Amino acid sequence: MTRAEKAGERTSPREQFSKRPTLKDVAREAGVGTTTVSRIINGGRYVEAATLARVQAVMKSLGYQPNHAARALKGERTRTLGLIVPTLEDAFFANLAGTAQAMARRNEYVLIVLASEDDAKQETSEIDVFQSHRVDGLIVVPPRIQTPAFLAAVKGMRVPVVAIDRPLVSRNSSVTCDNYEASVAATNHLIEHGRKRILCFGGDPDLWTIQERQRGYKDALAQAALPSELMFDVDPNALIGRLHEAMARPRSKRPDAVLGMLNLASIVAFEQLMALGVSVPQSVALLSFDDFALSSTLRPAVSVIRQPVAEMSKAATRLIFEQIQSGDTTPHHITLSTEFIARSSCGCE
Repeated sequence: MTRAEKAGERTSPREQFSKRPTLKDVAREAGVGTTTVSRIINGGRYVEAATLARVQAVMKSLGYQPNHAARALKGERTRTLGLIVPTLEDAFFANLAGTAQAMARRNEYVLIVLASEDDAKQETSEIDVFQSHRVDGLIVVPPRIQTPAFLAAVKGMRVPVVAIDRPLVSRNSSVTCDNYEASVAATNHLIEHGRKRILCFGGDPDLWTIQERQRGYKDALAQAALPSELMFDVDPNALIGRLHEAMARPRSKRPDAVLGMLNLASIVAFEQLMALGVSVPQSVALLSFDDFALSSTLRPAVSVIRQPVAEMSKAATRLIFEQIQSGDTTPHHITLSTEFIARSSCGCE
């Protein structure tokens, strides 16, 4: 029974405090020590169930919110996580952030998300922001080029750091996909359909993911004694022009298949092949790395290599929480499998 209940007062506990309620207020109302309340805020370990429920009820009735800044200064957990992604405009990274936020909320954590535009200098500044907010852990999509300043900022973090989608050059945990194996399988699938001039299309060659996909593509073609052709560019207009040039070659030298290195490149390829009146898959087969909206409803429907975005985000978030709880930051590297979705654009029925 709280103090108000003992006194027979009719006012609600929230009304008893004209100012923002403090940890001491919660302890006094619940009839426990401040250490018990602090322990509950930090996860409730070693607290009896009845006491835990009573204190949580008092916190709710008072509208008590922990002062994360004060807790950070005391060296306590702030129950916040940081996440750095290149952009939230890309569905892949938006889904990644959404899943991480749901996982954080389930663990009564707040997730702070910052977008770096894939710039190492910007990402370094954002790590400094998270340092000042004293986050308990950081999930990061590393920039396309990992500069010494960026790596030094990562090393300076005194909390668990997990890389996602791309590994860190430094020794930190990571969650990635089997980009190389998936690209080998995709290229071999096109070869099995009789394609001999397969164009590797789009993407930033500085990105680790694109490099791994390119490596798988080249190895599969080399194994089949077939030539490779790489067409990289981050500018869609430049890609359009180069694809038009390739399709203007004599029939014996033009591509008979396109392997898109990412969804945006695959969309460009599909649109331009349609605009040129090229029949897909009869004249040119198309296969996309990364799924995208409407890929299954286009005609022909586009075959894709689907990355397990939600599973990647869940794995990274679980790993962060495990390391926060245990204090063990020994690097763990998790590689998840992709899924091949066969549709008609590659030649499948």
